[in-house]
Amino acid sequence: MKDFLEQVEEARAHKRGIESALKKFLAGTVIIGAAVICAGFYDGDQVRVETVYTVQPGDTLWSISEEYLQKNTGGRRYILEFMSGIREVNPWLLETKDQVHPGDKVTISYWIKKSEVENR
Repeated sequence: MKDFLEQVEEARAHKRGIESALKKFLAGTVIIGAAVICAGFYDGDQVRVETVYTVQPGDTLWSISEEYLQKNTGGRRYILEFMSGIREVNPWLLETKDQVHPGDKVTISYWIKKSEVENR
């Protein structure tokens, strides 16, 4: 009976060792993956540009975001992320549920490559 209990304990210890190694491997994979993803987003030195846009008839927050997202050359951003950034600097948009009206002033910030500023 003692042999059997020793074998069970050895099997459990072996299983714990495998689980520990697997957890370390997965954690390392996540860290390396995050580093690779983040490294892909760096595209040289960047400069933040802030401008105030006056809403025109027919504009929506989406259309304004699309227009200024094209000017954002300092790194990859997606439209929903860009819209979220506009909401951050214009909290009144949350109260109006993103509704904009002609004449409204919307502060917009985006990033451009530093080399573009130097070439201006």
